[in-house]
Amino acid sequence: MRVWIRLAVVLGLCLTLGGLFVHAEVTEDEWSPYPDAADLSTGYDSHVGQQLLIIGTVTETGENGLELRAESDGRSINLTVIGARTAVEPGGVVQVYGTLEPRRTITAERVEVVNSSRWAEFYKYGASAVGAVGFLLLFGRHWRLDRDTWTLEARDG
Repeated sequence: MRVWIRLAVVLGLCLTLGGLFVHAEVTEDEWSPYPDAADLSTGYDSHVGQQLLIIGTVTETGENGLELRAESDGRSINLTVIGARTAVEPGGVVQVYGTLEPRRTITAERVEVVNSSRWAEFYKYGASAVGAVGFLLLFGRHWRLDRDTWTLEARDG
């Protein structure tokens, strides 16, 4: 394939990707009908009684529920989640779907644990890194880059 055709394809793909970035920014507010932590921290009372889906870090657990700290756009809010019956430690991350109540509480309909503890996230990234390194080692063992033609070639033997 000629160089100018390759450059045109790369330029077309970059323009398409740029257009997708612009589209994502313009339509960001339409993705989720739920208020986020920034909306709640500035106008909590206007959202009372609404359904919401919020993601936050557990700061404290108890018999009645958990304390949650949610952050977005540089703002944070502390909320009490009532009706959460999940095994999660302080420092863990959860997604809560429920009804927003007065006095910064949420009556949970569903609570999903994203990371059960603060070490769970490190484990996920560590396992992914080990898998990526393993893939690259196997790939490099069976393939090589021909720098004259800039193509991948299978190694012999």
